[in-house]
Amino acid sequence: MSMATTLKDLDPVSVRSAIEYLKQAGNPFRNHFARNADDEACGRFHVPELYARERTMLLALIEQFREKPGEDAGLLPVLGNKGSGKTHLLHTIKHGAGGRQIIVTPGTYQRDTDFLEYMLFQVIDTLLGGGRQGKTRPLHVVGLDVACRSLSAALASLPSSERIQLFPPPFLGGLLGKLGLGHDQAREKCSWLISKLENSHEFESANDLLELCDEAGLDAQRACDLASSHAANSMGRATQGLMIASVIKGFCHAIFLGDESELSSFLTFGFAEIEFHVRPSRADLVLSLFRALMEIMRKARVPVVIAFDQLEDLLLARRGEDSFRIAESFFAGIVQSLHQVPGLGFLLFAERGLWNRFVPSLDGYMRDRLTNPVHLPGLGTVQAIRLDPPQPILVRLVVEARLRSTHAAHACFTGLPACFPLDPEQVDRVARTESTLRDMLQQFRAMFDAAVYGEQAAVAAPEAPTSENPTPVVLNRLLPRTSVRETELAQAMPDVVVKSVVEVAVNTAPTVAASSSQDNPDLTSRLIELWDLELASARRQLSPDGALCGATREIQSGLGFLLRLINERGIRVGPWRLQHVVESFDYGDHPVYGVVSLGHWASLTGSPWKVGVGLFLGRGQGKLKDLSVKLASLDFDPALVDHLILLRPDDDLILTGKSRQLWQDAERRGKHARIESIDLDGFASLYALPRVHATAIETSDPEQVRHHLASLLHDKADRLLRQVCMPVQDI
Repeated sequence: MSMATTLKDLDPVSVRSAIEYLKQAGNPFRNHFARNADDEACGRFHVPELYARERTMLLALIEQFREKPGEDAGLLPVLGNKGSGKTHLLHTIKHGAGGRQIIVTPGTYQRDTDFLEYMLFQVIDTLLGGGRQGKTRPLHVVGLDVACRSLSAALASLPSSERIQLFPPPFLGGLLGKLGLGHDQAREKCSWLISKLENSHEFESANDLLELCDEAGLDAQRACDLASSHAANSMGRATQGLMIASVIKGFCHAIFLGDESELSSFLTFGFAEIEFHVRPSRADLVLSLFRALMEIMRKARVPVVIAFDQLEDLLLARRGEDSFRIAESFFAGIVQSLHQVPGLGFLLFAERGLWNRFVPSLDGYMRDRLTNPVHLPGLGTVQAIRLDPPQPILVRLVVEARLRSTHAAHACFTGLPACFPLDPEQVDRVARTESTLRDMLQQFRAMFDAAVYGEQAAVAAPEAPTSENPTPVVLNRLLPRTSVRETELAQAMPDVVVKSVVEVAVNTAPTVAASSSQDNPDLTSRLIELWDLELASARRQLSPDGALCGATREIQSGLGFLLRLINERGIRVGPWRLQHVVESFDYGDHPVYGVVSLGHWASLTGSPWKVGVGLFLGRGQGKLKDLSVKLASLDFDPALVDHLILLRPDDDLILTGKSRQLWQDAERRGKHARIESIDLDGFASLYALPRVHATAIETSDPEQVRHHLASLLHDKADRLLRQVCMPVQDI
C-alpha cells in the first residue's frame, strides 16, 4: 500500500492540517542516534519494549555485583553493529534503572597512561563531578549511606557518660547529668536515632538526614565530627585504613556540612601525603586508593561498573600506530583490573567485528578471562549479549515514540495513525531490510521529508584530504608582523608541503585557510550543535566544588588531544609550527600532578623549543605540591621541557608564601615558565573536545571531522588556543 493510497482513506482536511503543522514542527527523526550514554534524547524517545530482555540481563548482572561485592565481579560484552542501539541501551542502564549504582562511562581512552591509574581517575571524575545518574549525583548516593552508617556506628560505641552529654535532659541537663540522672532518656534517644539511621535507603537526599539529626537535637557539625572521629579510630593505622578513614571523613563533610573540598582534596592530593613507613611507588599508591574506594562502595552496597561504549572508536589507531598493540594493551589492562581490584565490573559495548578481530588473537589467558561466561540467576549463563535488528513491531513503536509529542501537541492529528505521516507498511519494509536501527531512522528521516515537504534533500559528502597532504590551517597570533613568501618558507622548511601563506597585520583576528573541497555545511552545523551540547554537559560536570581537580586527568587528556589536532592540521602560531606532540607524559611519583603534554615547536629562525603544558589546579595545601611537581619537569637532564605553560583557574592566580618563593627560585635558575588564567569555559572546552570528536566520527570521515573541528575551535575557543599554543617569545 503506497503513501498516496493510505492518505486517500483519511480525512483530507485533517491530512492537510497535519502536514502544515508538521512543516513547522520539524523532522523528529533528525537526531537519529545518541551522542553518548548521558544524551537526554535517549529518555525522550525511549521504548521500554526495545531490547527489554537484554536490559533485564544487564540489570541482573549489576544486581549480582551488589549482592556479591567482595568477589571478582567480572565482565560482559554487549555486541552489535554500529548503530544497533548500544548507546541507548547503556543510557537506560545508567539513568533509568532507579537503583543505587555507579556506572562510569569513559569518554576517552588515555592509552599512554597506566591502565589502573586511568581507571581510578575515571571513577574519581564520576564521583566528584556534577553529572547525575538518574536524578542524583554519585557522590550523594554513596555519601549519604557512608554518613549514616558512620554516625550510627559512632553513636552505638558511645559510653553512657558521653551519650548524656550528647542528648542531655531538657531541663537542668548538665546538673542532672552530673548526678547520674537522665541516662535512660539519653539511651532511648540514641537508640531511636540509630534505628532511623539504619533505614538510610529511605532517605532521598542529605536534607532528610539533617532534618533527622535536628529532630534528635544533634547539630550537623557535631554529627560530622562524631562520624569522622569514629572512622579514624576504628580503621587502624595501616595505609589502607588511613585512606578509608580519610575518604569517610570527606563524605561526612560533603553530606553533613555541604563541603566537598575535603573529599576532593584527599582524592587528588592527600592520599599521596599520608605518613608512610616505606614510601610506596606511584602504582602502589594508585592501587591502595582504588581498593580503599571500592571497600567503601562494597560496604555501602553500591556496585561500581565501568562501561566502555563505542569501543571501536576509543581504540581506533592513530596514523602510524599498531591497532592490535593498542587493543592488546587495553584488554590486558581490564584483566589486570579484574584481579587487582575486587568487586569492579566491566561492560564492553563493541562492534562484533572489532570483538571478533581482536579477542581471538589475544593471549590464551586473557582470552579465557574476557570470554568467561557469567551466571545470572533465573536467566541462565551468558557469555555475551548480542543486539540483533529489532522486529518490525518494535520498530513501529520506535517510530510512534518519535512522533508522539508532535501528535499530542495539536488536535489536527486526532483520528490519524500513530505513525503519520509515514506509511505503516513502508515502516515494516524498512524494518525487515535494514541491518541496524540507525539505518532505519535515517530512512525514516528521508521518508518524513518526502511526505511532508515533497522532496528529499541529498547533500554530497565532500572529498576528504589525504593524510599525506592535509589542508593547512593558519592561526595568526598577536606577534610582530612576519612577512614570509611561499618560496622562502618552502626553502626554510623543505619537509613541509606549503599549500598557502597568509600575511596578517598585527592584532588581526585568527583566520582559517581551508580548501573548497573541505566545505561541508551539514558537518559544520552538526559539529556546532555537538560542541554546544558537550560544552554545557562539561560545565555541569565541572561546576561542583572539587570537580575540577577530580577531572584533572580528563582535562589533561583533552589538552593533549588539542595539541595533536594542532599538529595534524598544520596550525601555525606566527613563525612557529608544531613538529611533534606527546599528548601525555607521566613522571615522578604523584599520580595526579605528575603529568604534562609536550609540544616541540620549530620556527624559521632560531632553535626549536620543547614546550610543556600542564594543569595547575591544586588548592590549599595541594597548591604548593602541585607547583613543585610541575616545575620539576624543567629539571630533567637532558632537557624534557624548555618552557612550561601552567593553566590555572582564574579565581586563584596569586602565588604567595612558599609557592611564590618556589617560582622565584626557578626564575633565578634560568627556567622559563608562565601561568595562564583559564576560566570554567576554558577547562570545559578541553573536557568536551575529545567527546565531540568521538561522537562526530561515529557517522563522518575522521579526517573531515578533525579539519572542521580545527576551524570550529577558532570560533569557540580562540582564547584558549592562543594560551596553550603560543610558543616562547623574546628569549
